[in-house]
Amino acid sequence: MLIELFGVGATLVCAYACFRREDEPSPTTSELAQPRSSAAARGVLGEALVSTELRRCLTRLCDNNYQIFDSLILIHRPGAAFPTAEIDHLVVTPFGIFVIETKHWSGVVTRGDRDDTLRLAMPDGQCFVRTSPLKQNAAKVSFVRSLLPPRLWTVEGLGVFSNEAARIDPALPSALLECGELYRHLRTRQQQFGLRGVGRLPVRVISEAILKHADTRPEAGIEHRTRVQANSRELES
Repeated sequence: MLIELFGVGATLVCAYACFRREDEPSPTTSELAQPRSSAAARGVLGEALVSTELRRCLTRLCDNNYQIFDSLILIHRPGAAFPTAEIDHLVVTPFGIFVIETKHWSGVVTRGDRDDTLRLAMPDGQCFVRTSPLKQNAAKVSFVRSLLPPRLWTVEGLGVFSNEAARIDPALPSALLECGELYRHLRTRQQQFGLRGVGRLPVRVISEAILKHADTRPEAGIEHRTRVQANSRELES
């Protein structure tokens, strides 16, 4: 009797599950893409926040004598399968050039298992190991340096965390900054550069030298990201 009841119960559960699967609509393409779209939207928001903060800081430090290039597409390997790289913010100032990678992470950021990784502990308890923005930026920083005369023009890579809920472990490299730390960092760099006694850097000349190796077409960013996404799908397949 118990066996028969168990069998009937199992049949009902199975039938209910099948009914639910048939009754519920299949996820649409837009729904399947929602996590990726949400991540992209967070990235855009983070970059907008950092761009605004950079302009506020630099206007205070050097009036209008600076250039900020957001989402700049550099052609660093002409003719290669992946000829371009995207810089979230390239900043040219009278006291240095800054290559900035923005992250809109929420949570506590600490050192990962390796020097090129970070551990993110989110407010909901989830933990992730992510590539450090300094690692992501390294090749871009090297390329920008290669475009400029050595020793004279300082090029620094920074990782900036735009989310107000991000907390950066003080033990991490000083080039990893919360957004609110940008002004102090830039002010310190301005003072350090002033002690070198080499005079202000020519912002316009430096900007023009870098832009010679950039793709400034409106569609350049879309083409670059399409190549990146296609490569990611190939690696996953």
